[in-house]
Amino acid sequence: MTAQAGDTSSSLAQRKNALRRDLRRRRNAITPEDARKAALLAACHLAGSAWLRRAQHVAVYLDYGAELGTAPLIDALLRLGKHVYVPRIAVATRRMRFLRLTAETPLRTNAYGIAEPVGRPRERRARQMDVIVLPLLGFDGRGQRLGTGGGYYDRALAAPRPFRRPRLIGYGYALQQVDAVPAEPWDIRLDAAATESGLYQF
Repeated sequence: MTAQAGDTSSSLAQRKNALRRDLRRRRNAITPEDARKAALLAACHLAGSAWLRRAQHVAVYLDYGAELGTAPLIDALLRLGKHVYVPRIAVATRRMRFLRLTAETPLRTNAYGIAEPVGRPRERRARQMDVIVLPLLGFDGRGQRLGTGGGYYDRALAAPRPFRRPRLIGYGYALQQVDAVPAEPWDIRLDAAATESGLYQF
């Protein structure tokens, strides 16, 4: 029984890694101009949604590498008067905190090359957010999310969500939607996903 469980887990990990490689290739093939247009369209779809209109405290990632850019979304949220928070990672403990971001917040790159706030901005726990916008490599029609494998969001959101808060919205390109994402019990399931093609609720 143990060996079978181990084989199943190993097979699932292999399928996830193969899907990650394929999705990275797809995403890396997007031209800078198409990426810029997609970021603007996705920001319009999400910022204009009922979920964001009702939200006051919104966590958003700061994009890295080929991720769908979040600068247009963050600008829109700040203009709407939302309280915006972005992740800061503690590499030693592999934990993630959410810190307040304003137009004046200084940033620096962390050990992974990702921008994050400097100093001691106001902090808010994941459970205190109204909406969290998550990066992803892939997603499917059930709302299953495929991340990069670091597990930071899975750990930050490991406890049950009371009253379905915060709402979890994946953010990526339309080509990152796949038929099915291999899922494990601890993987986060999304409430919605926003792409340049629109907002999809699950």
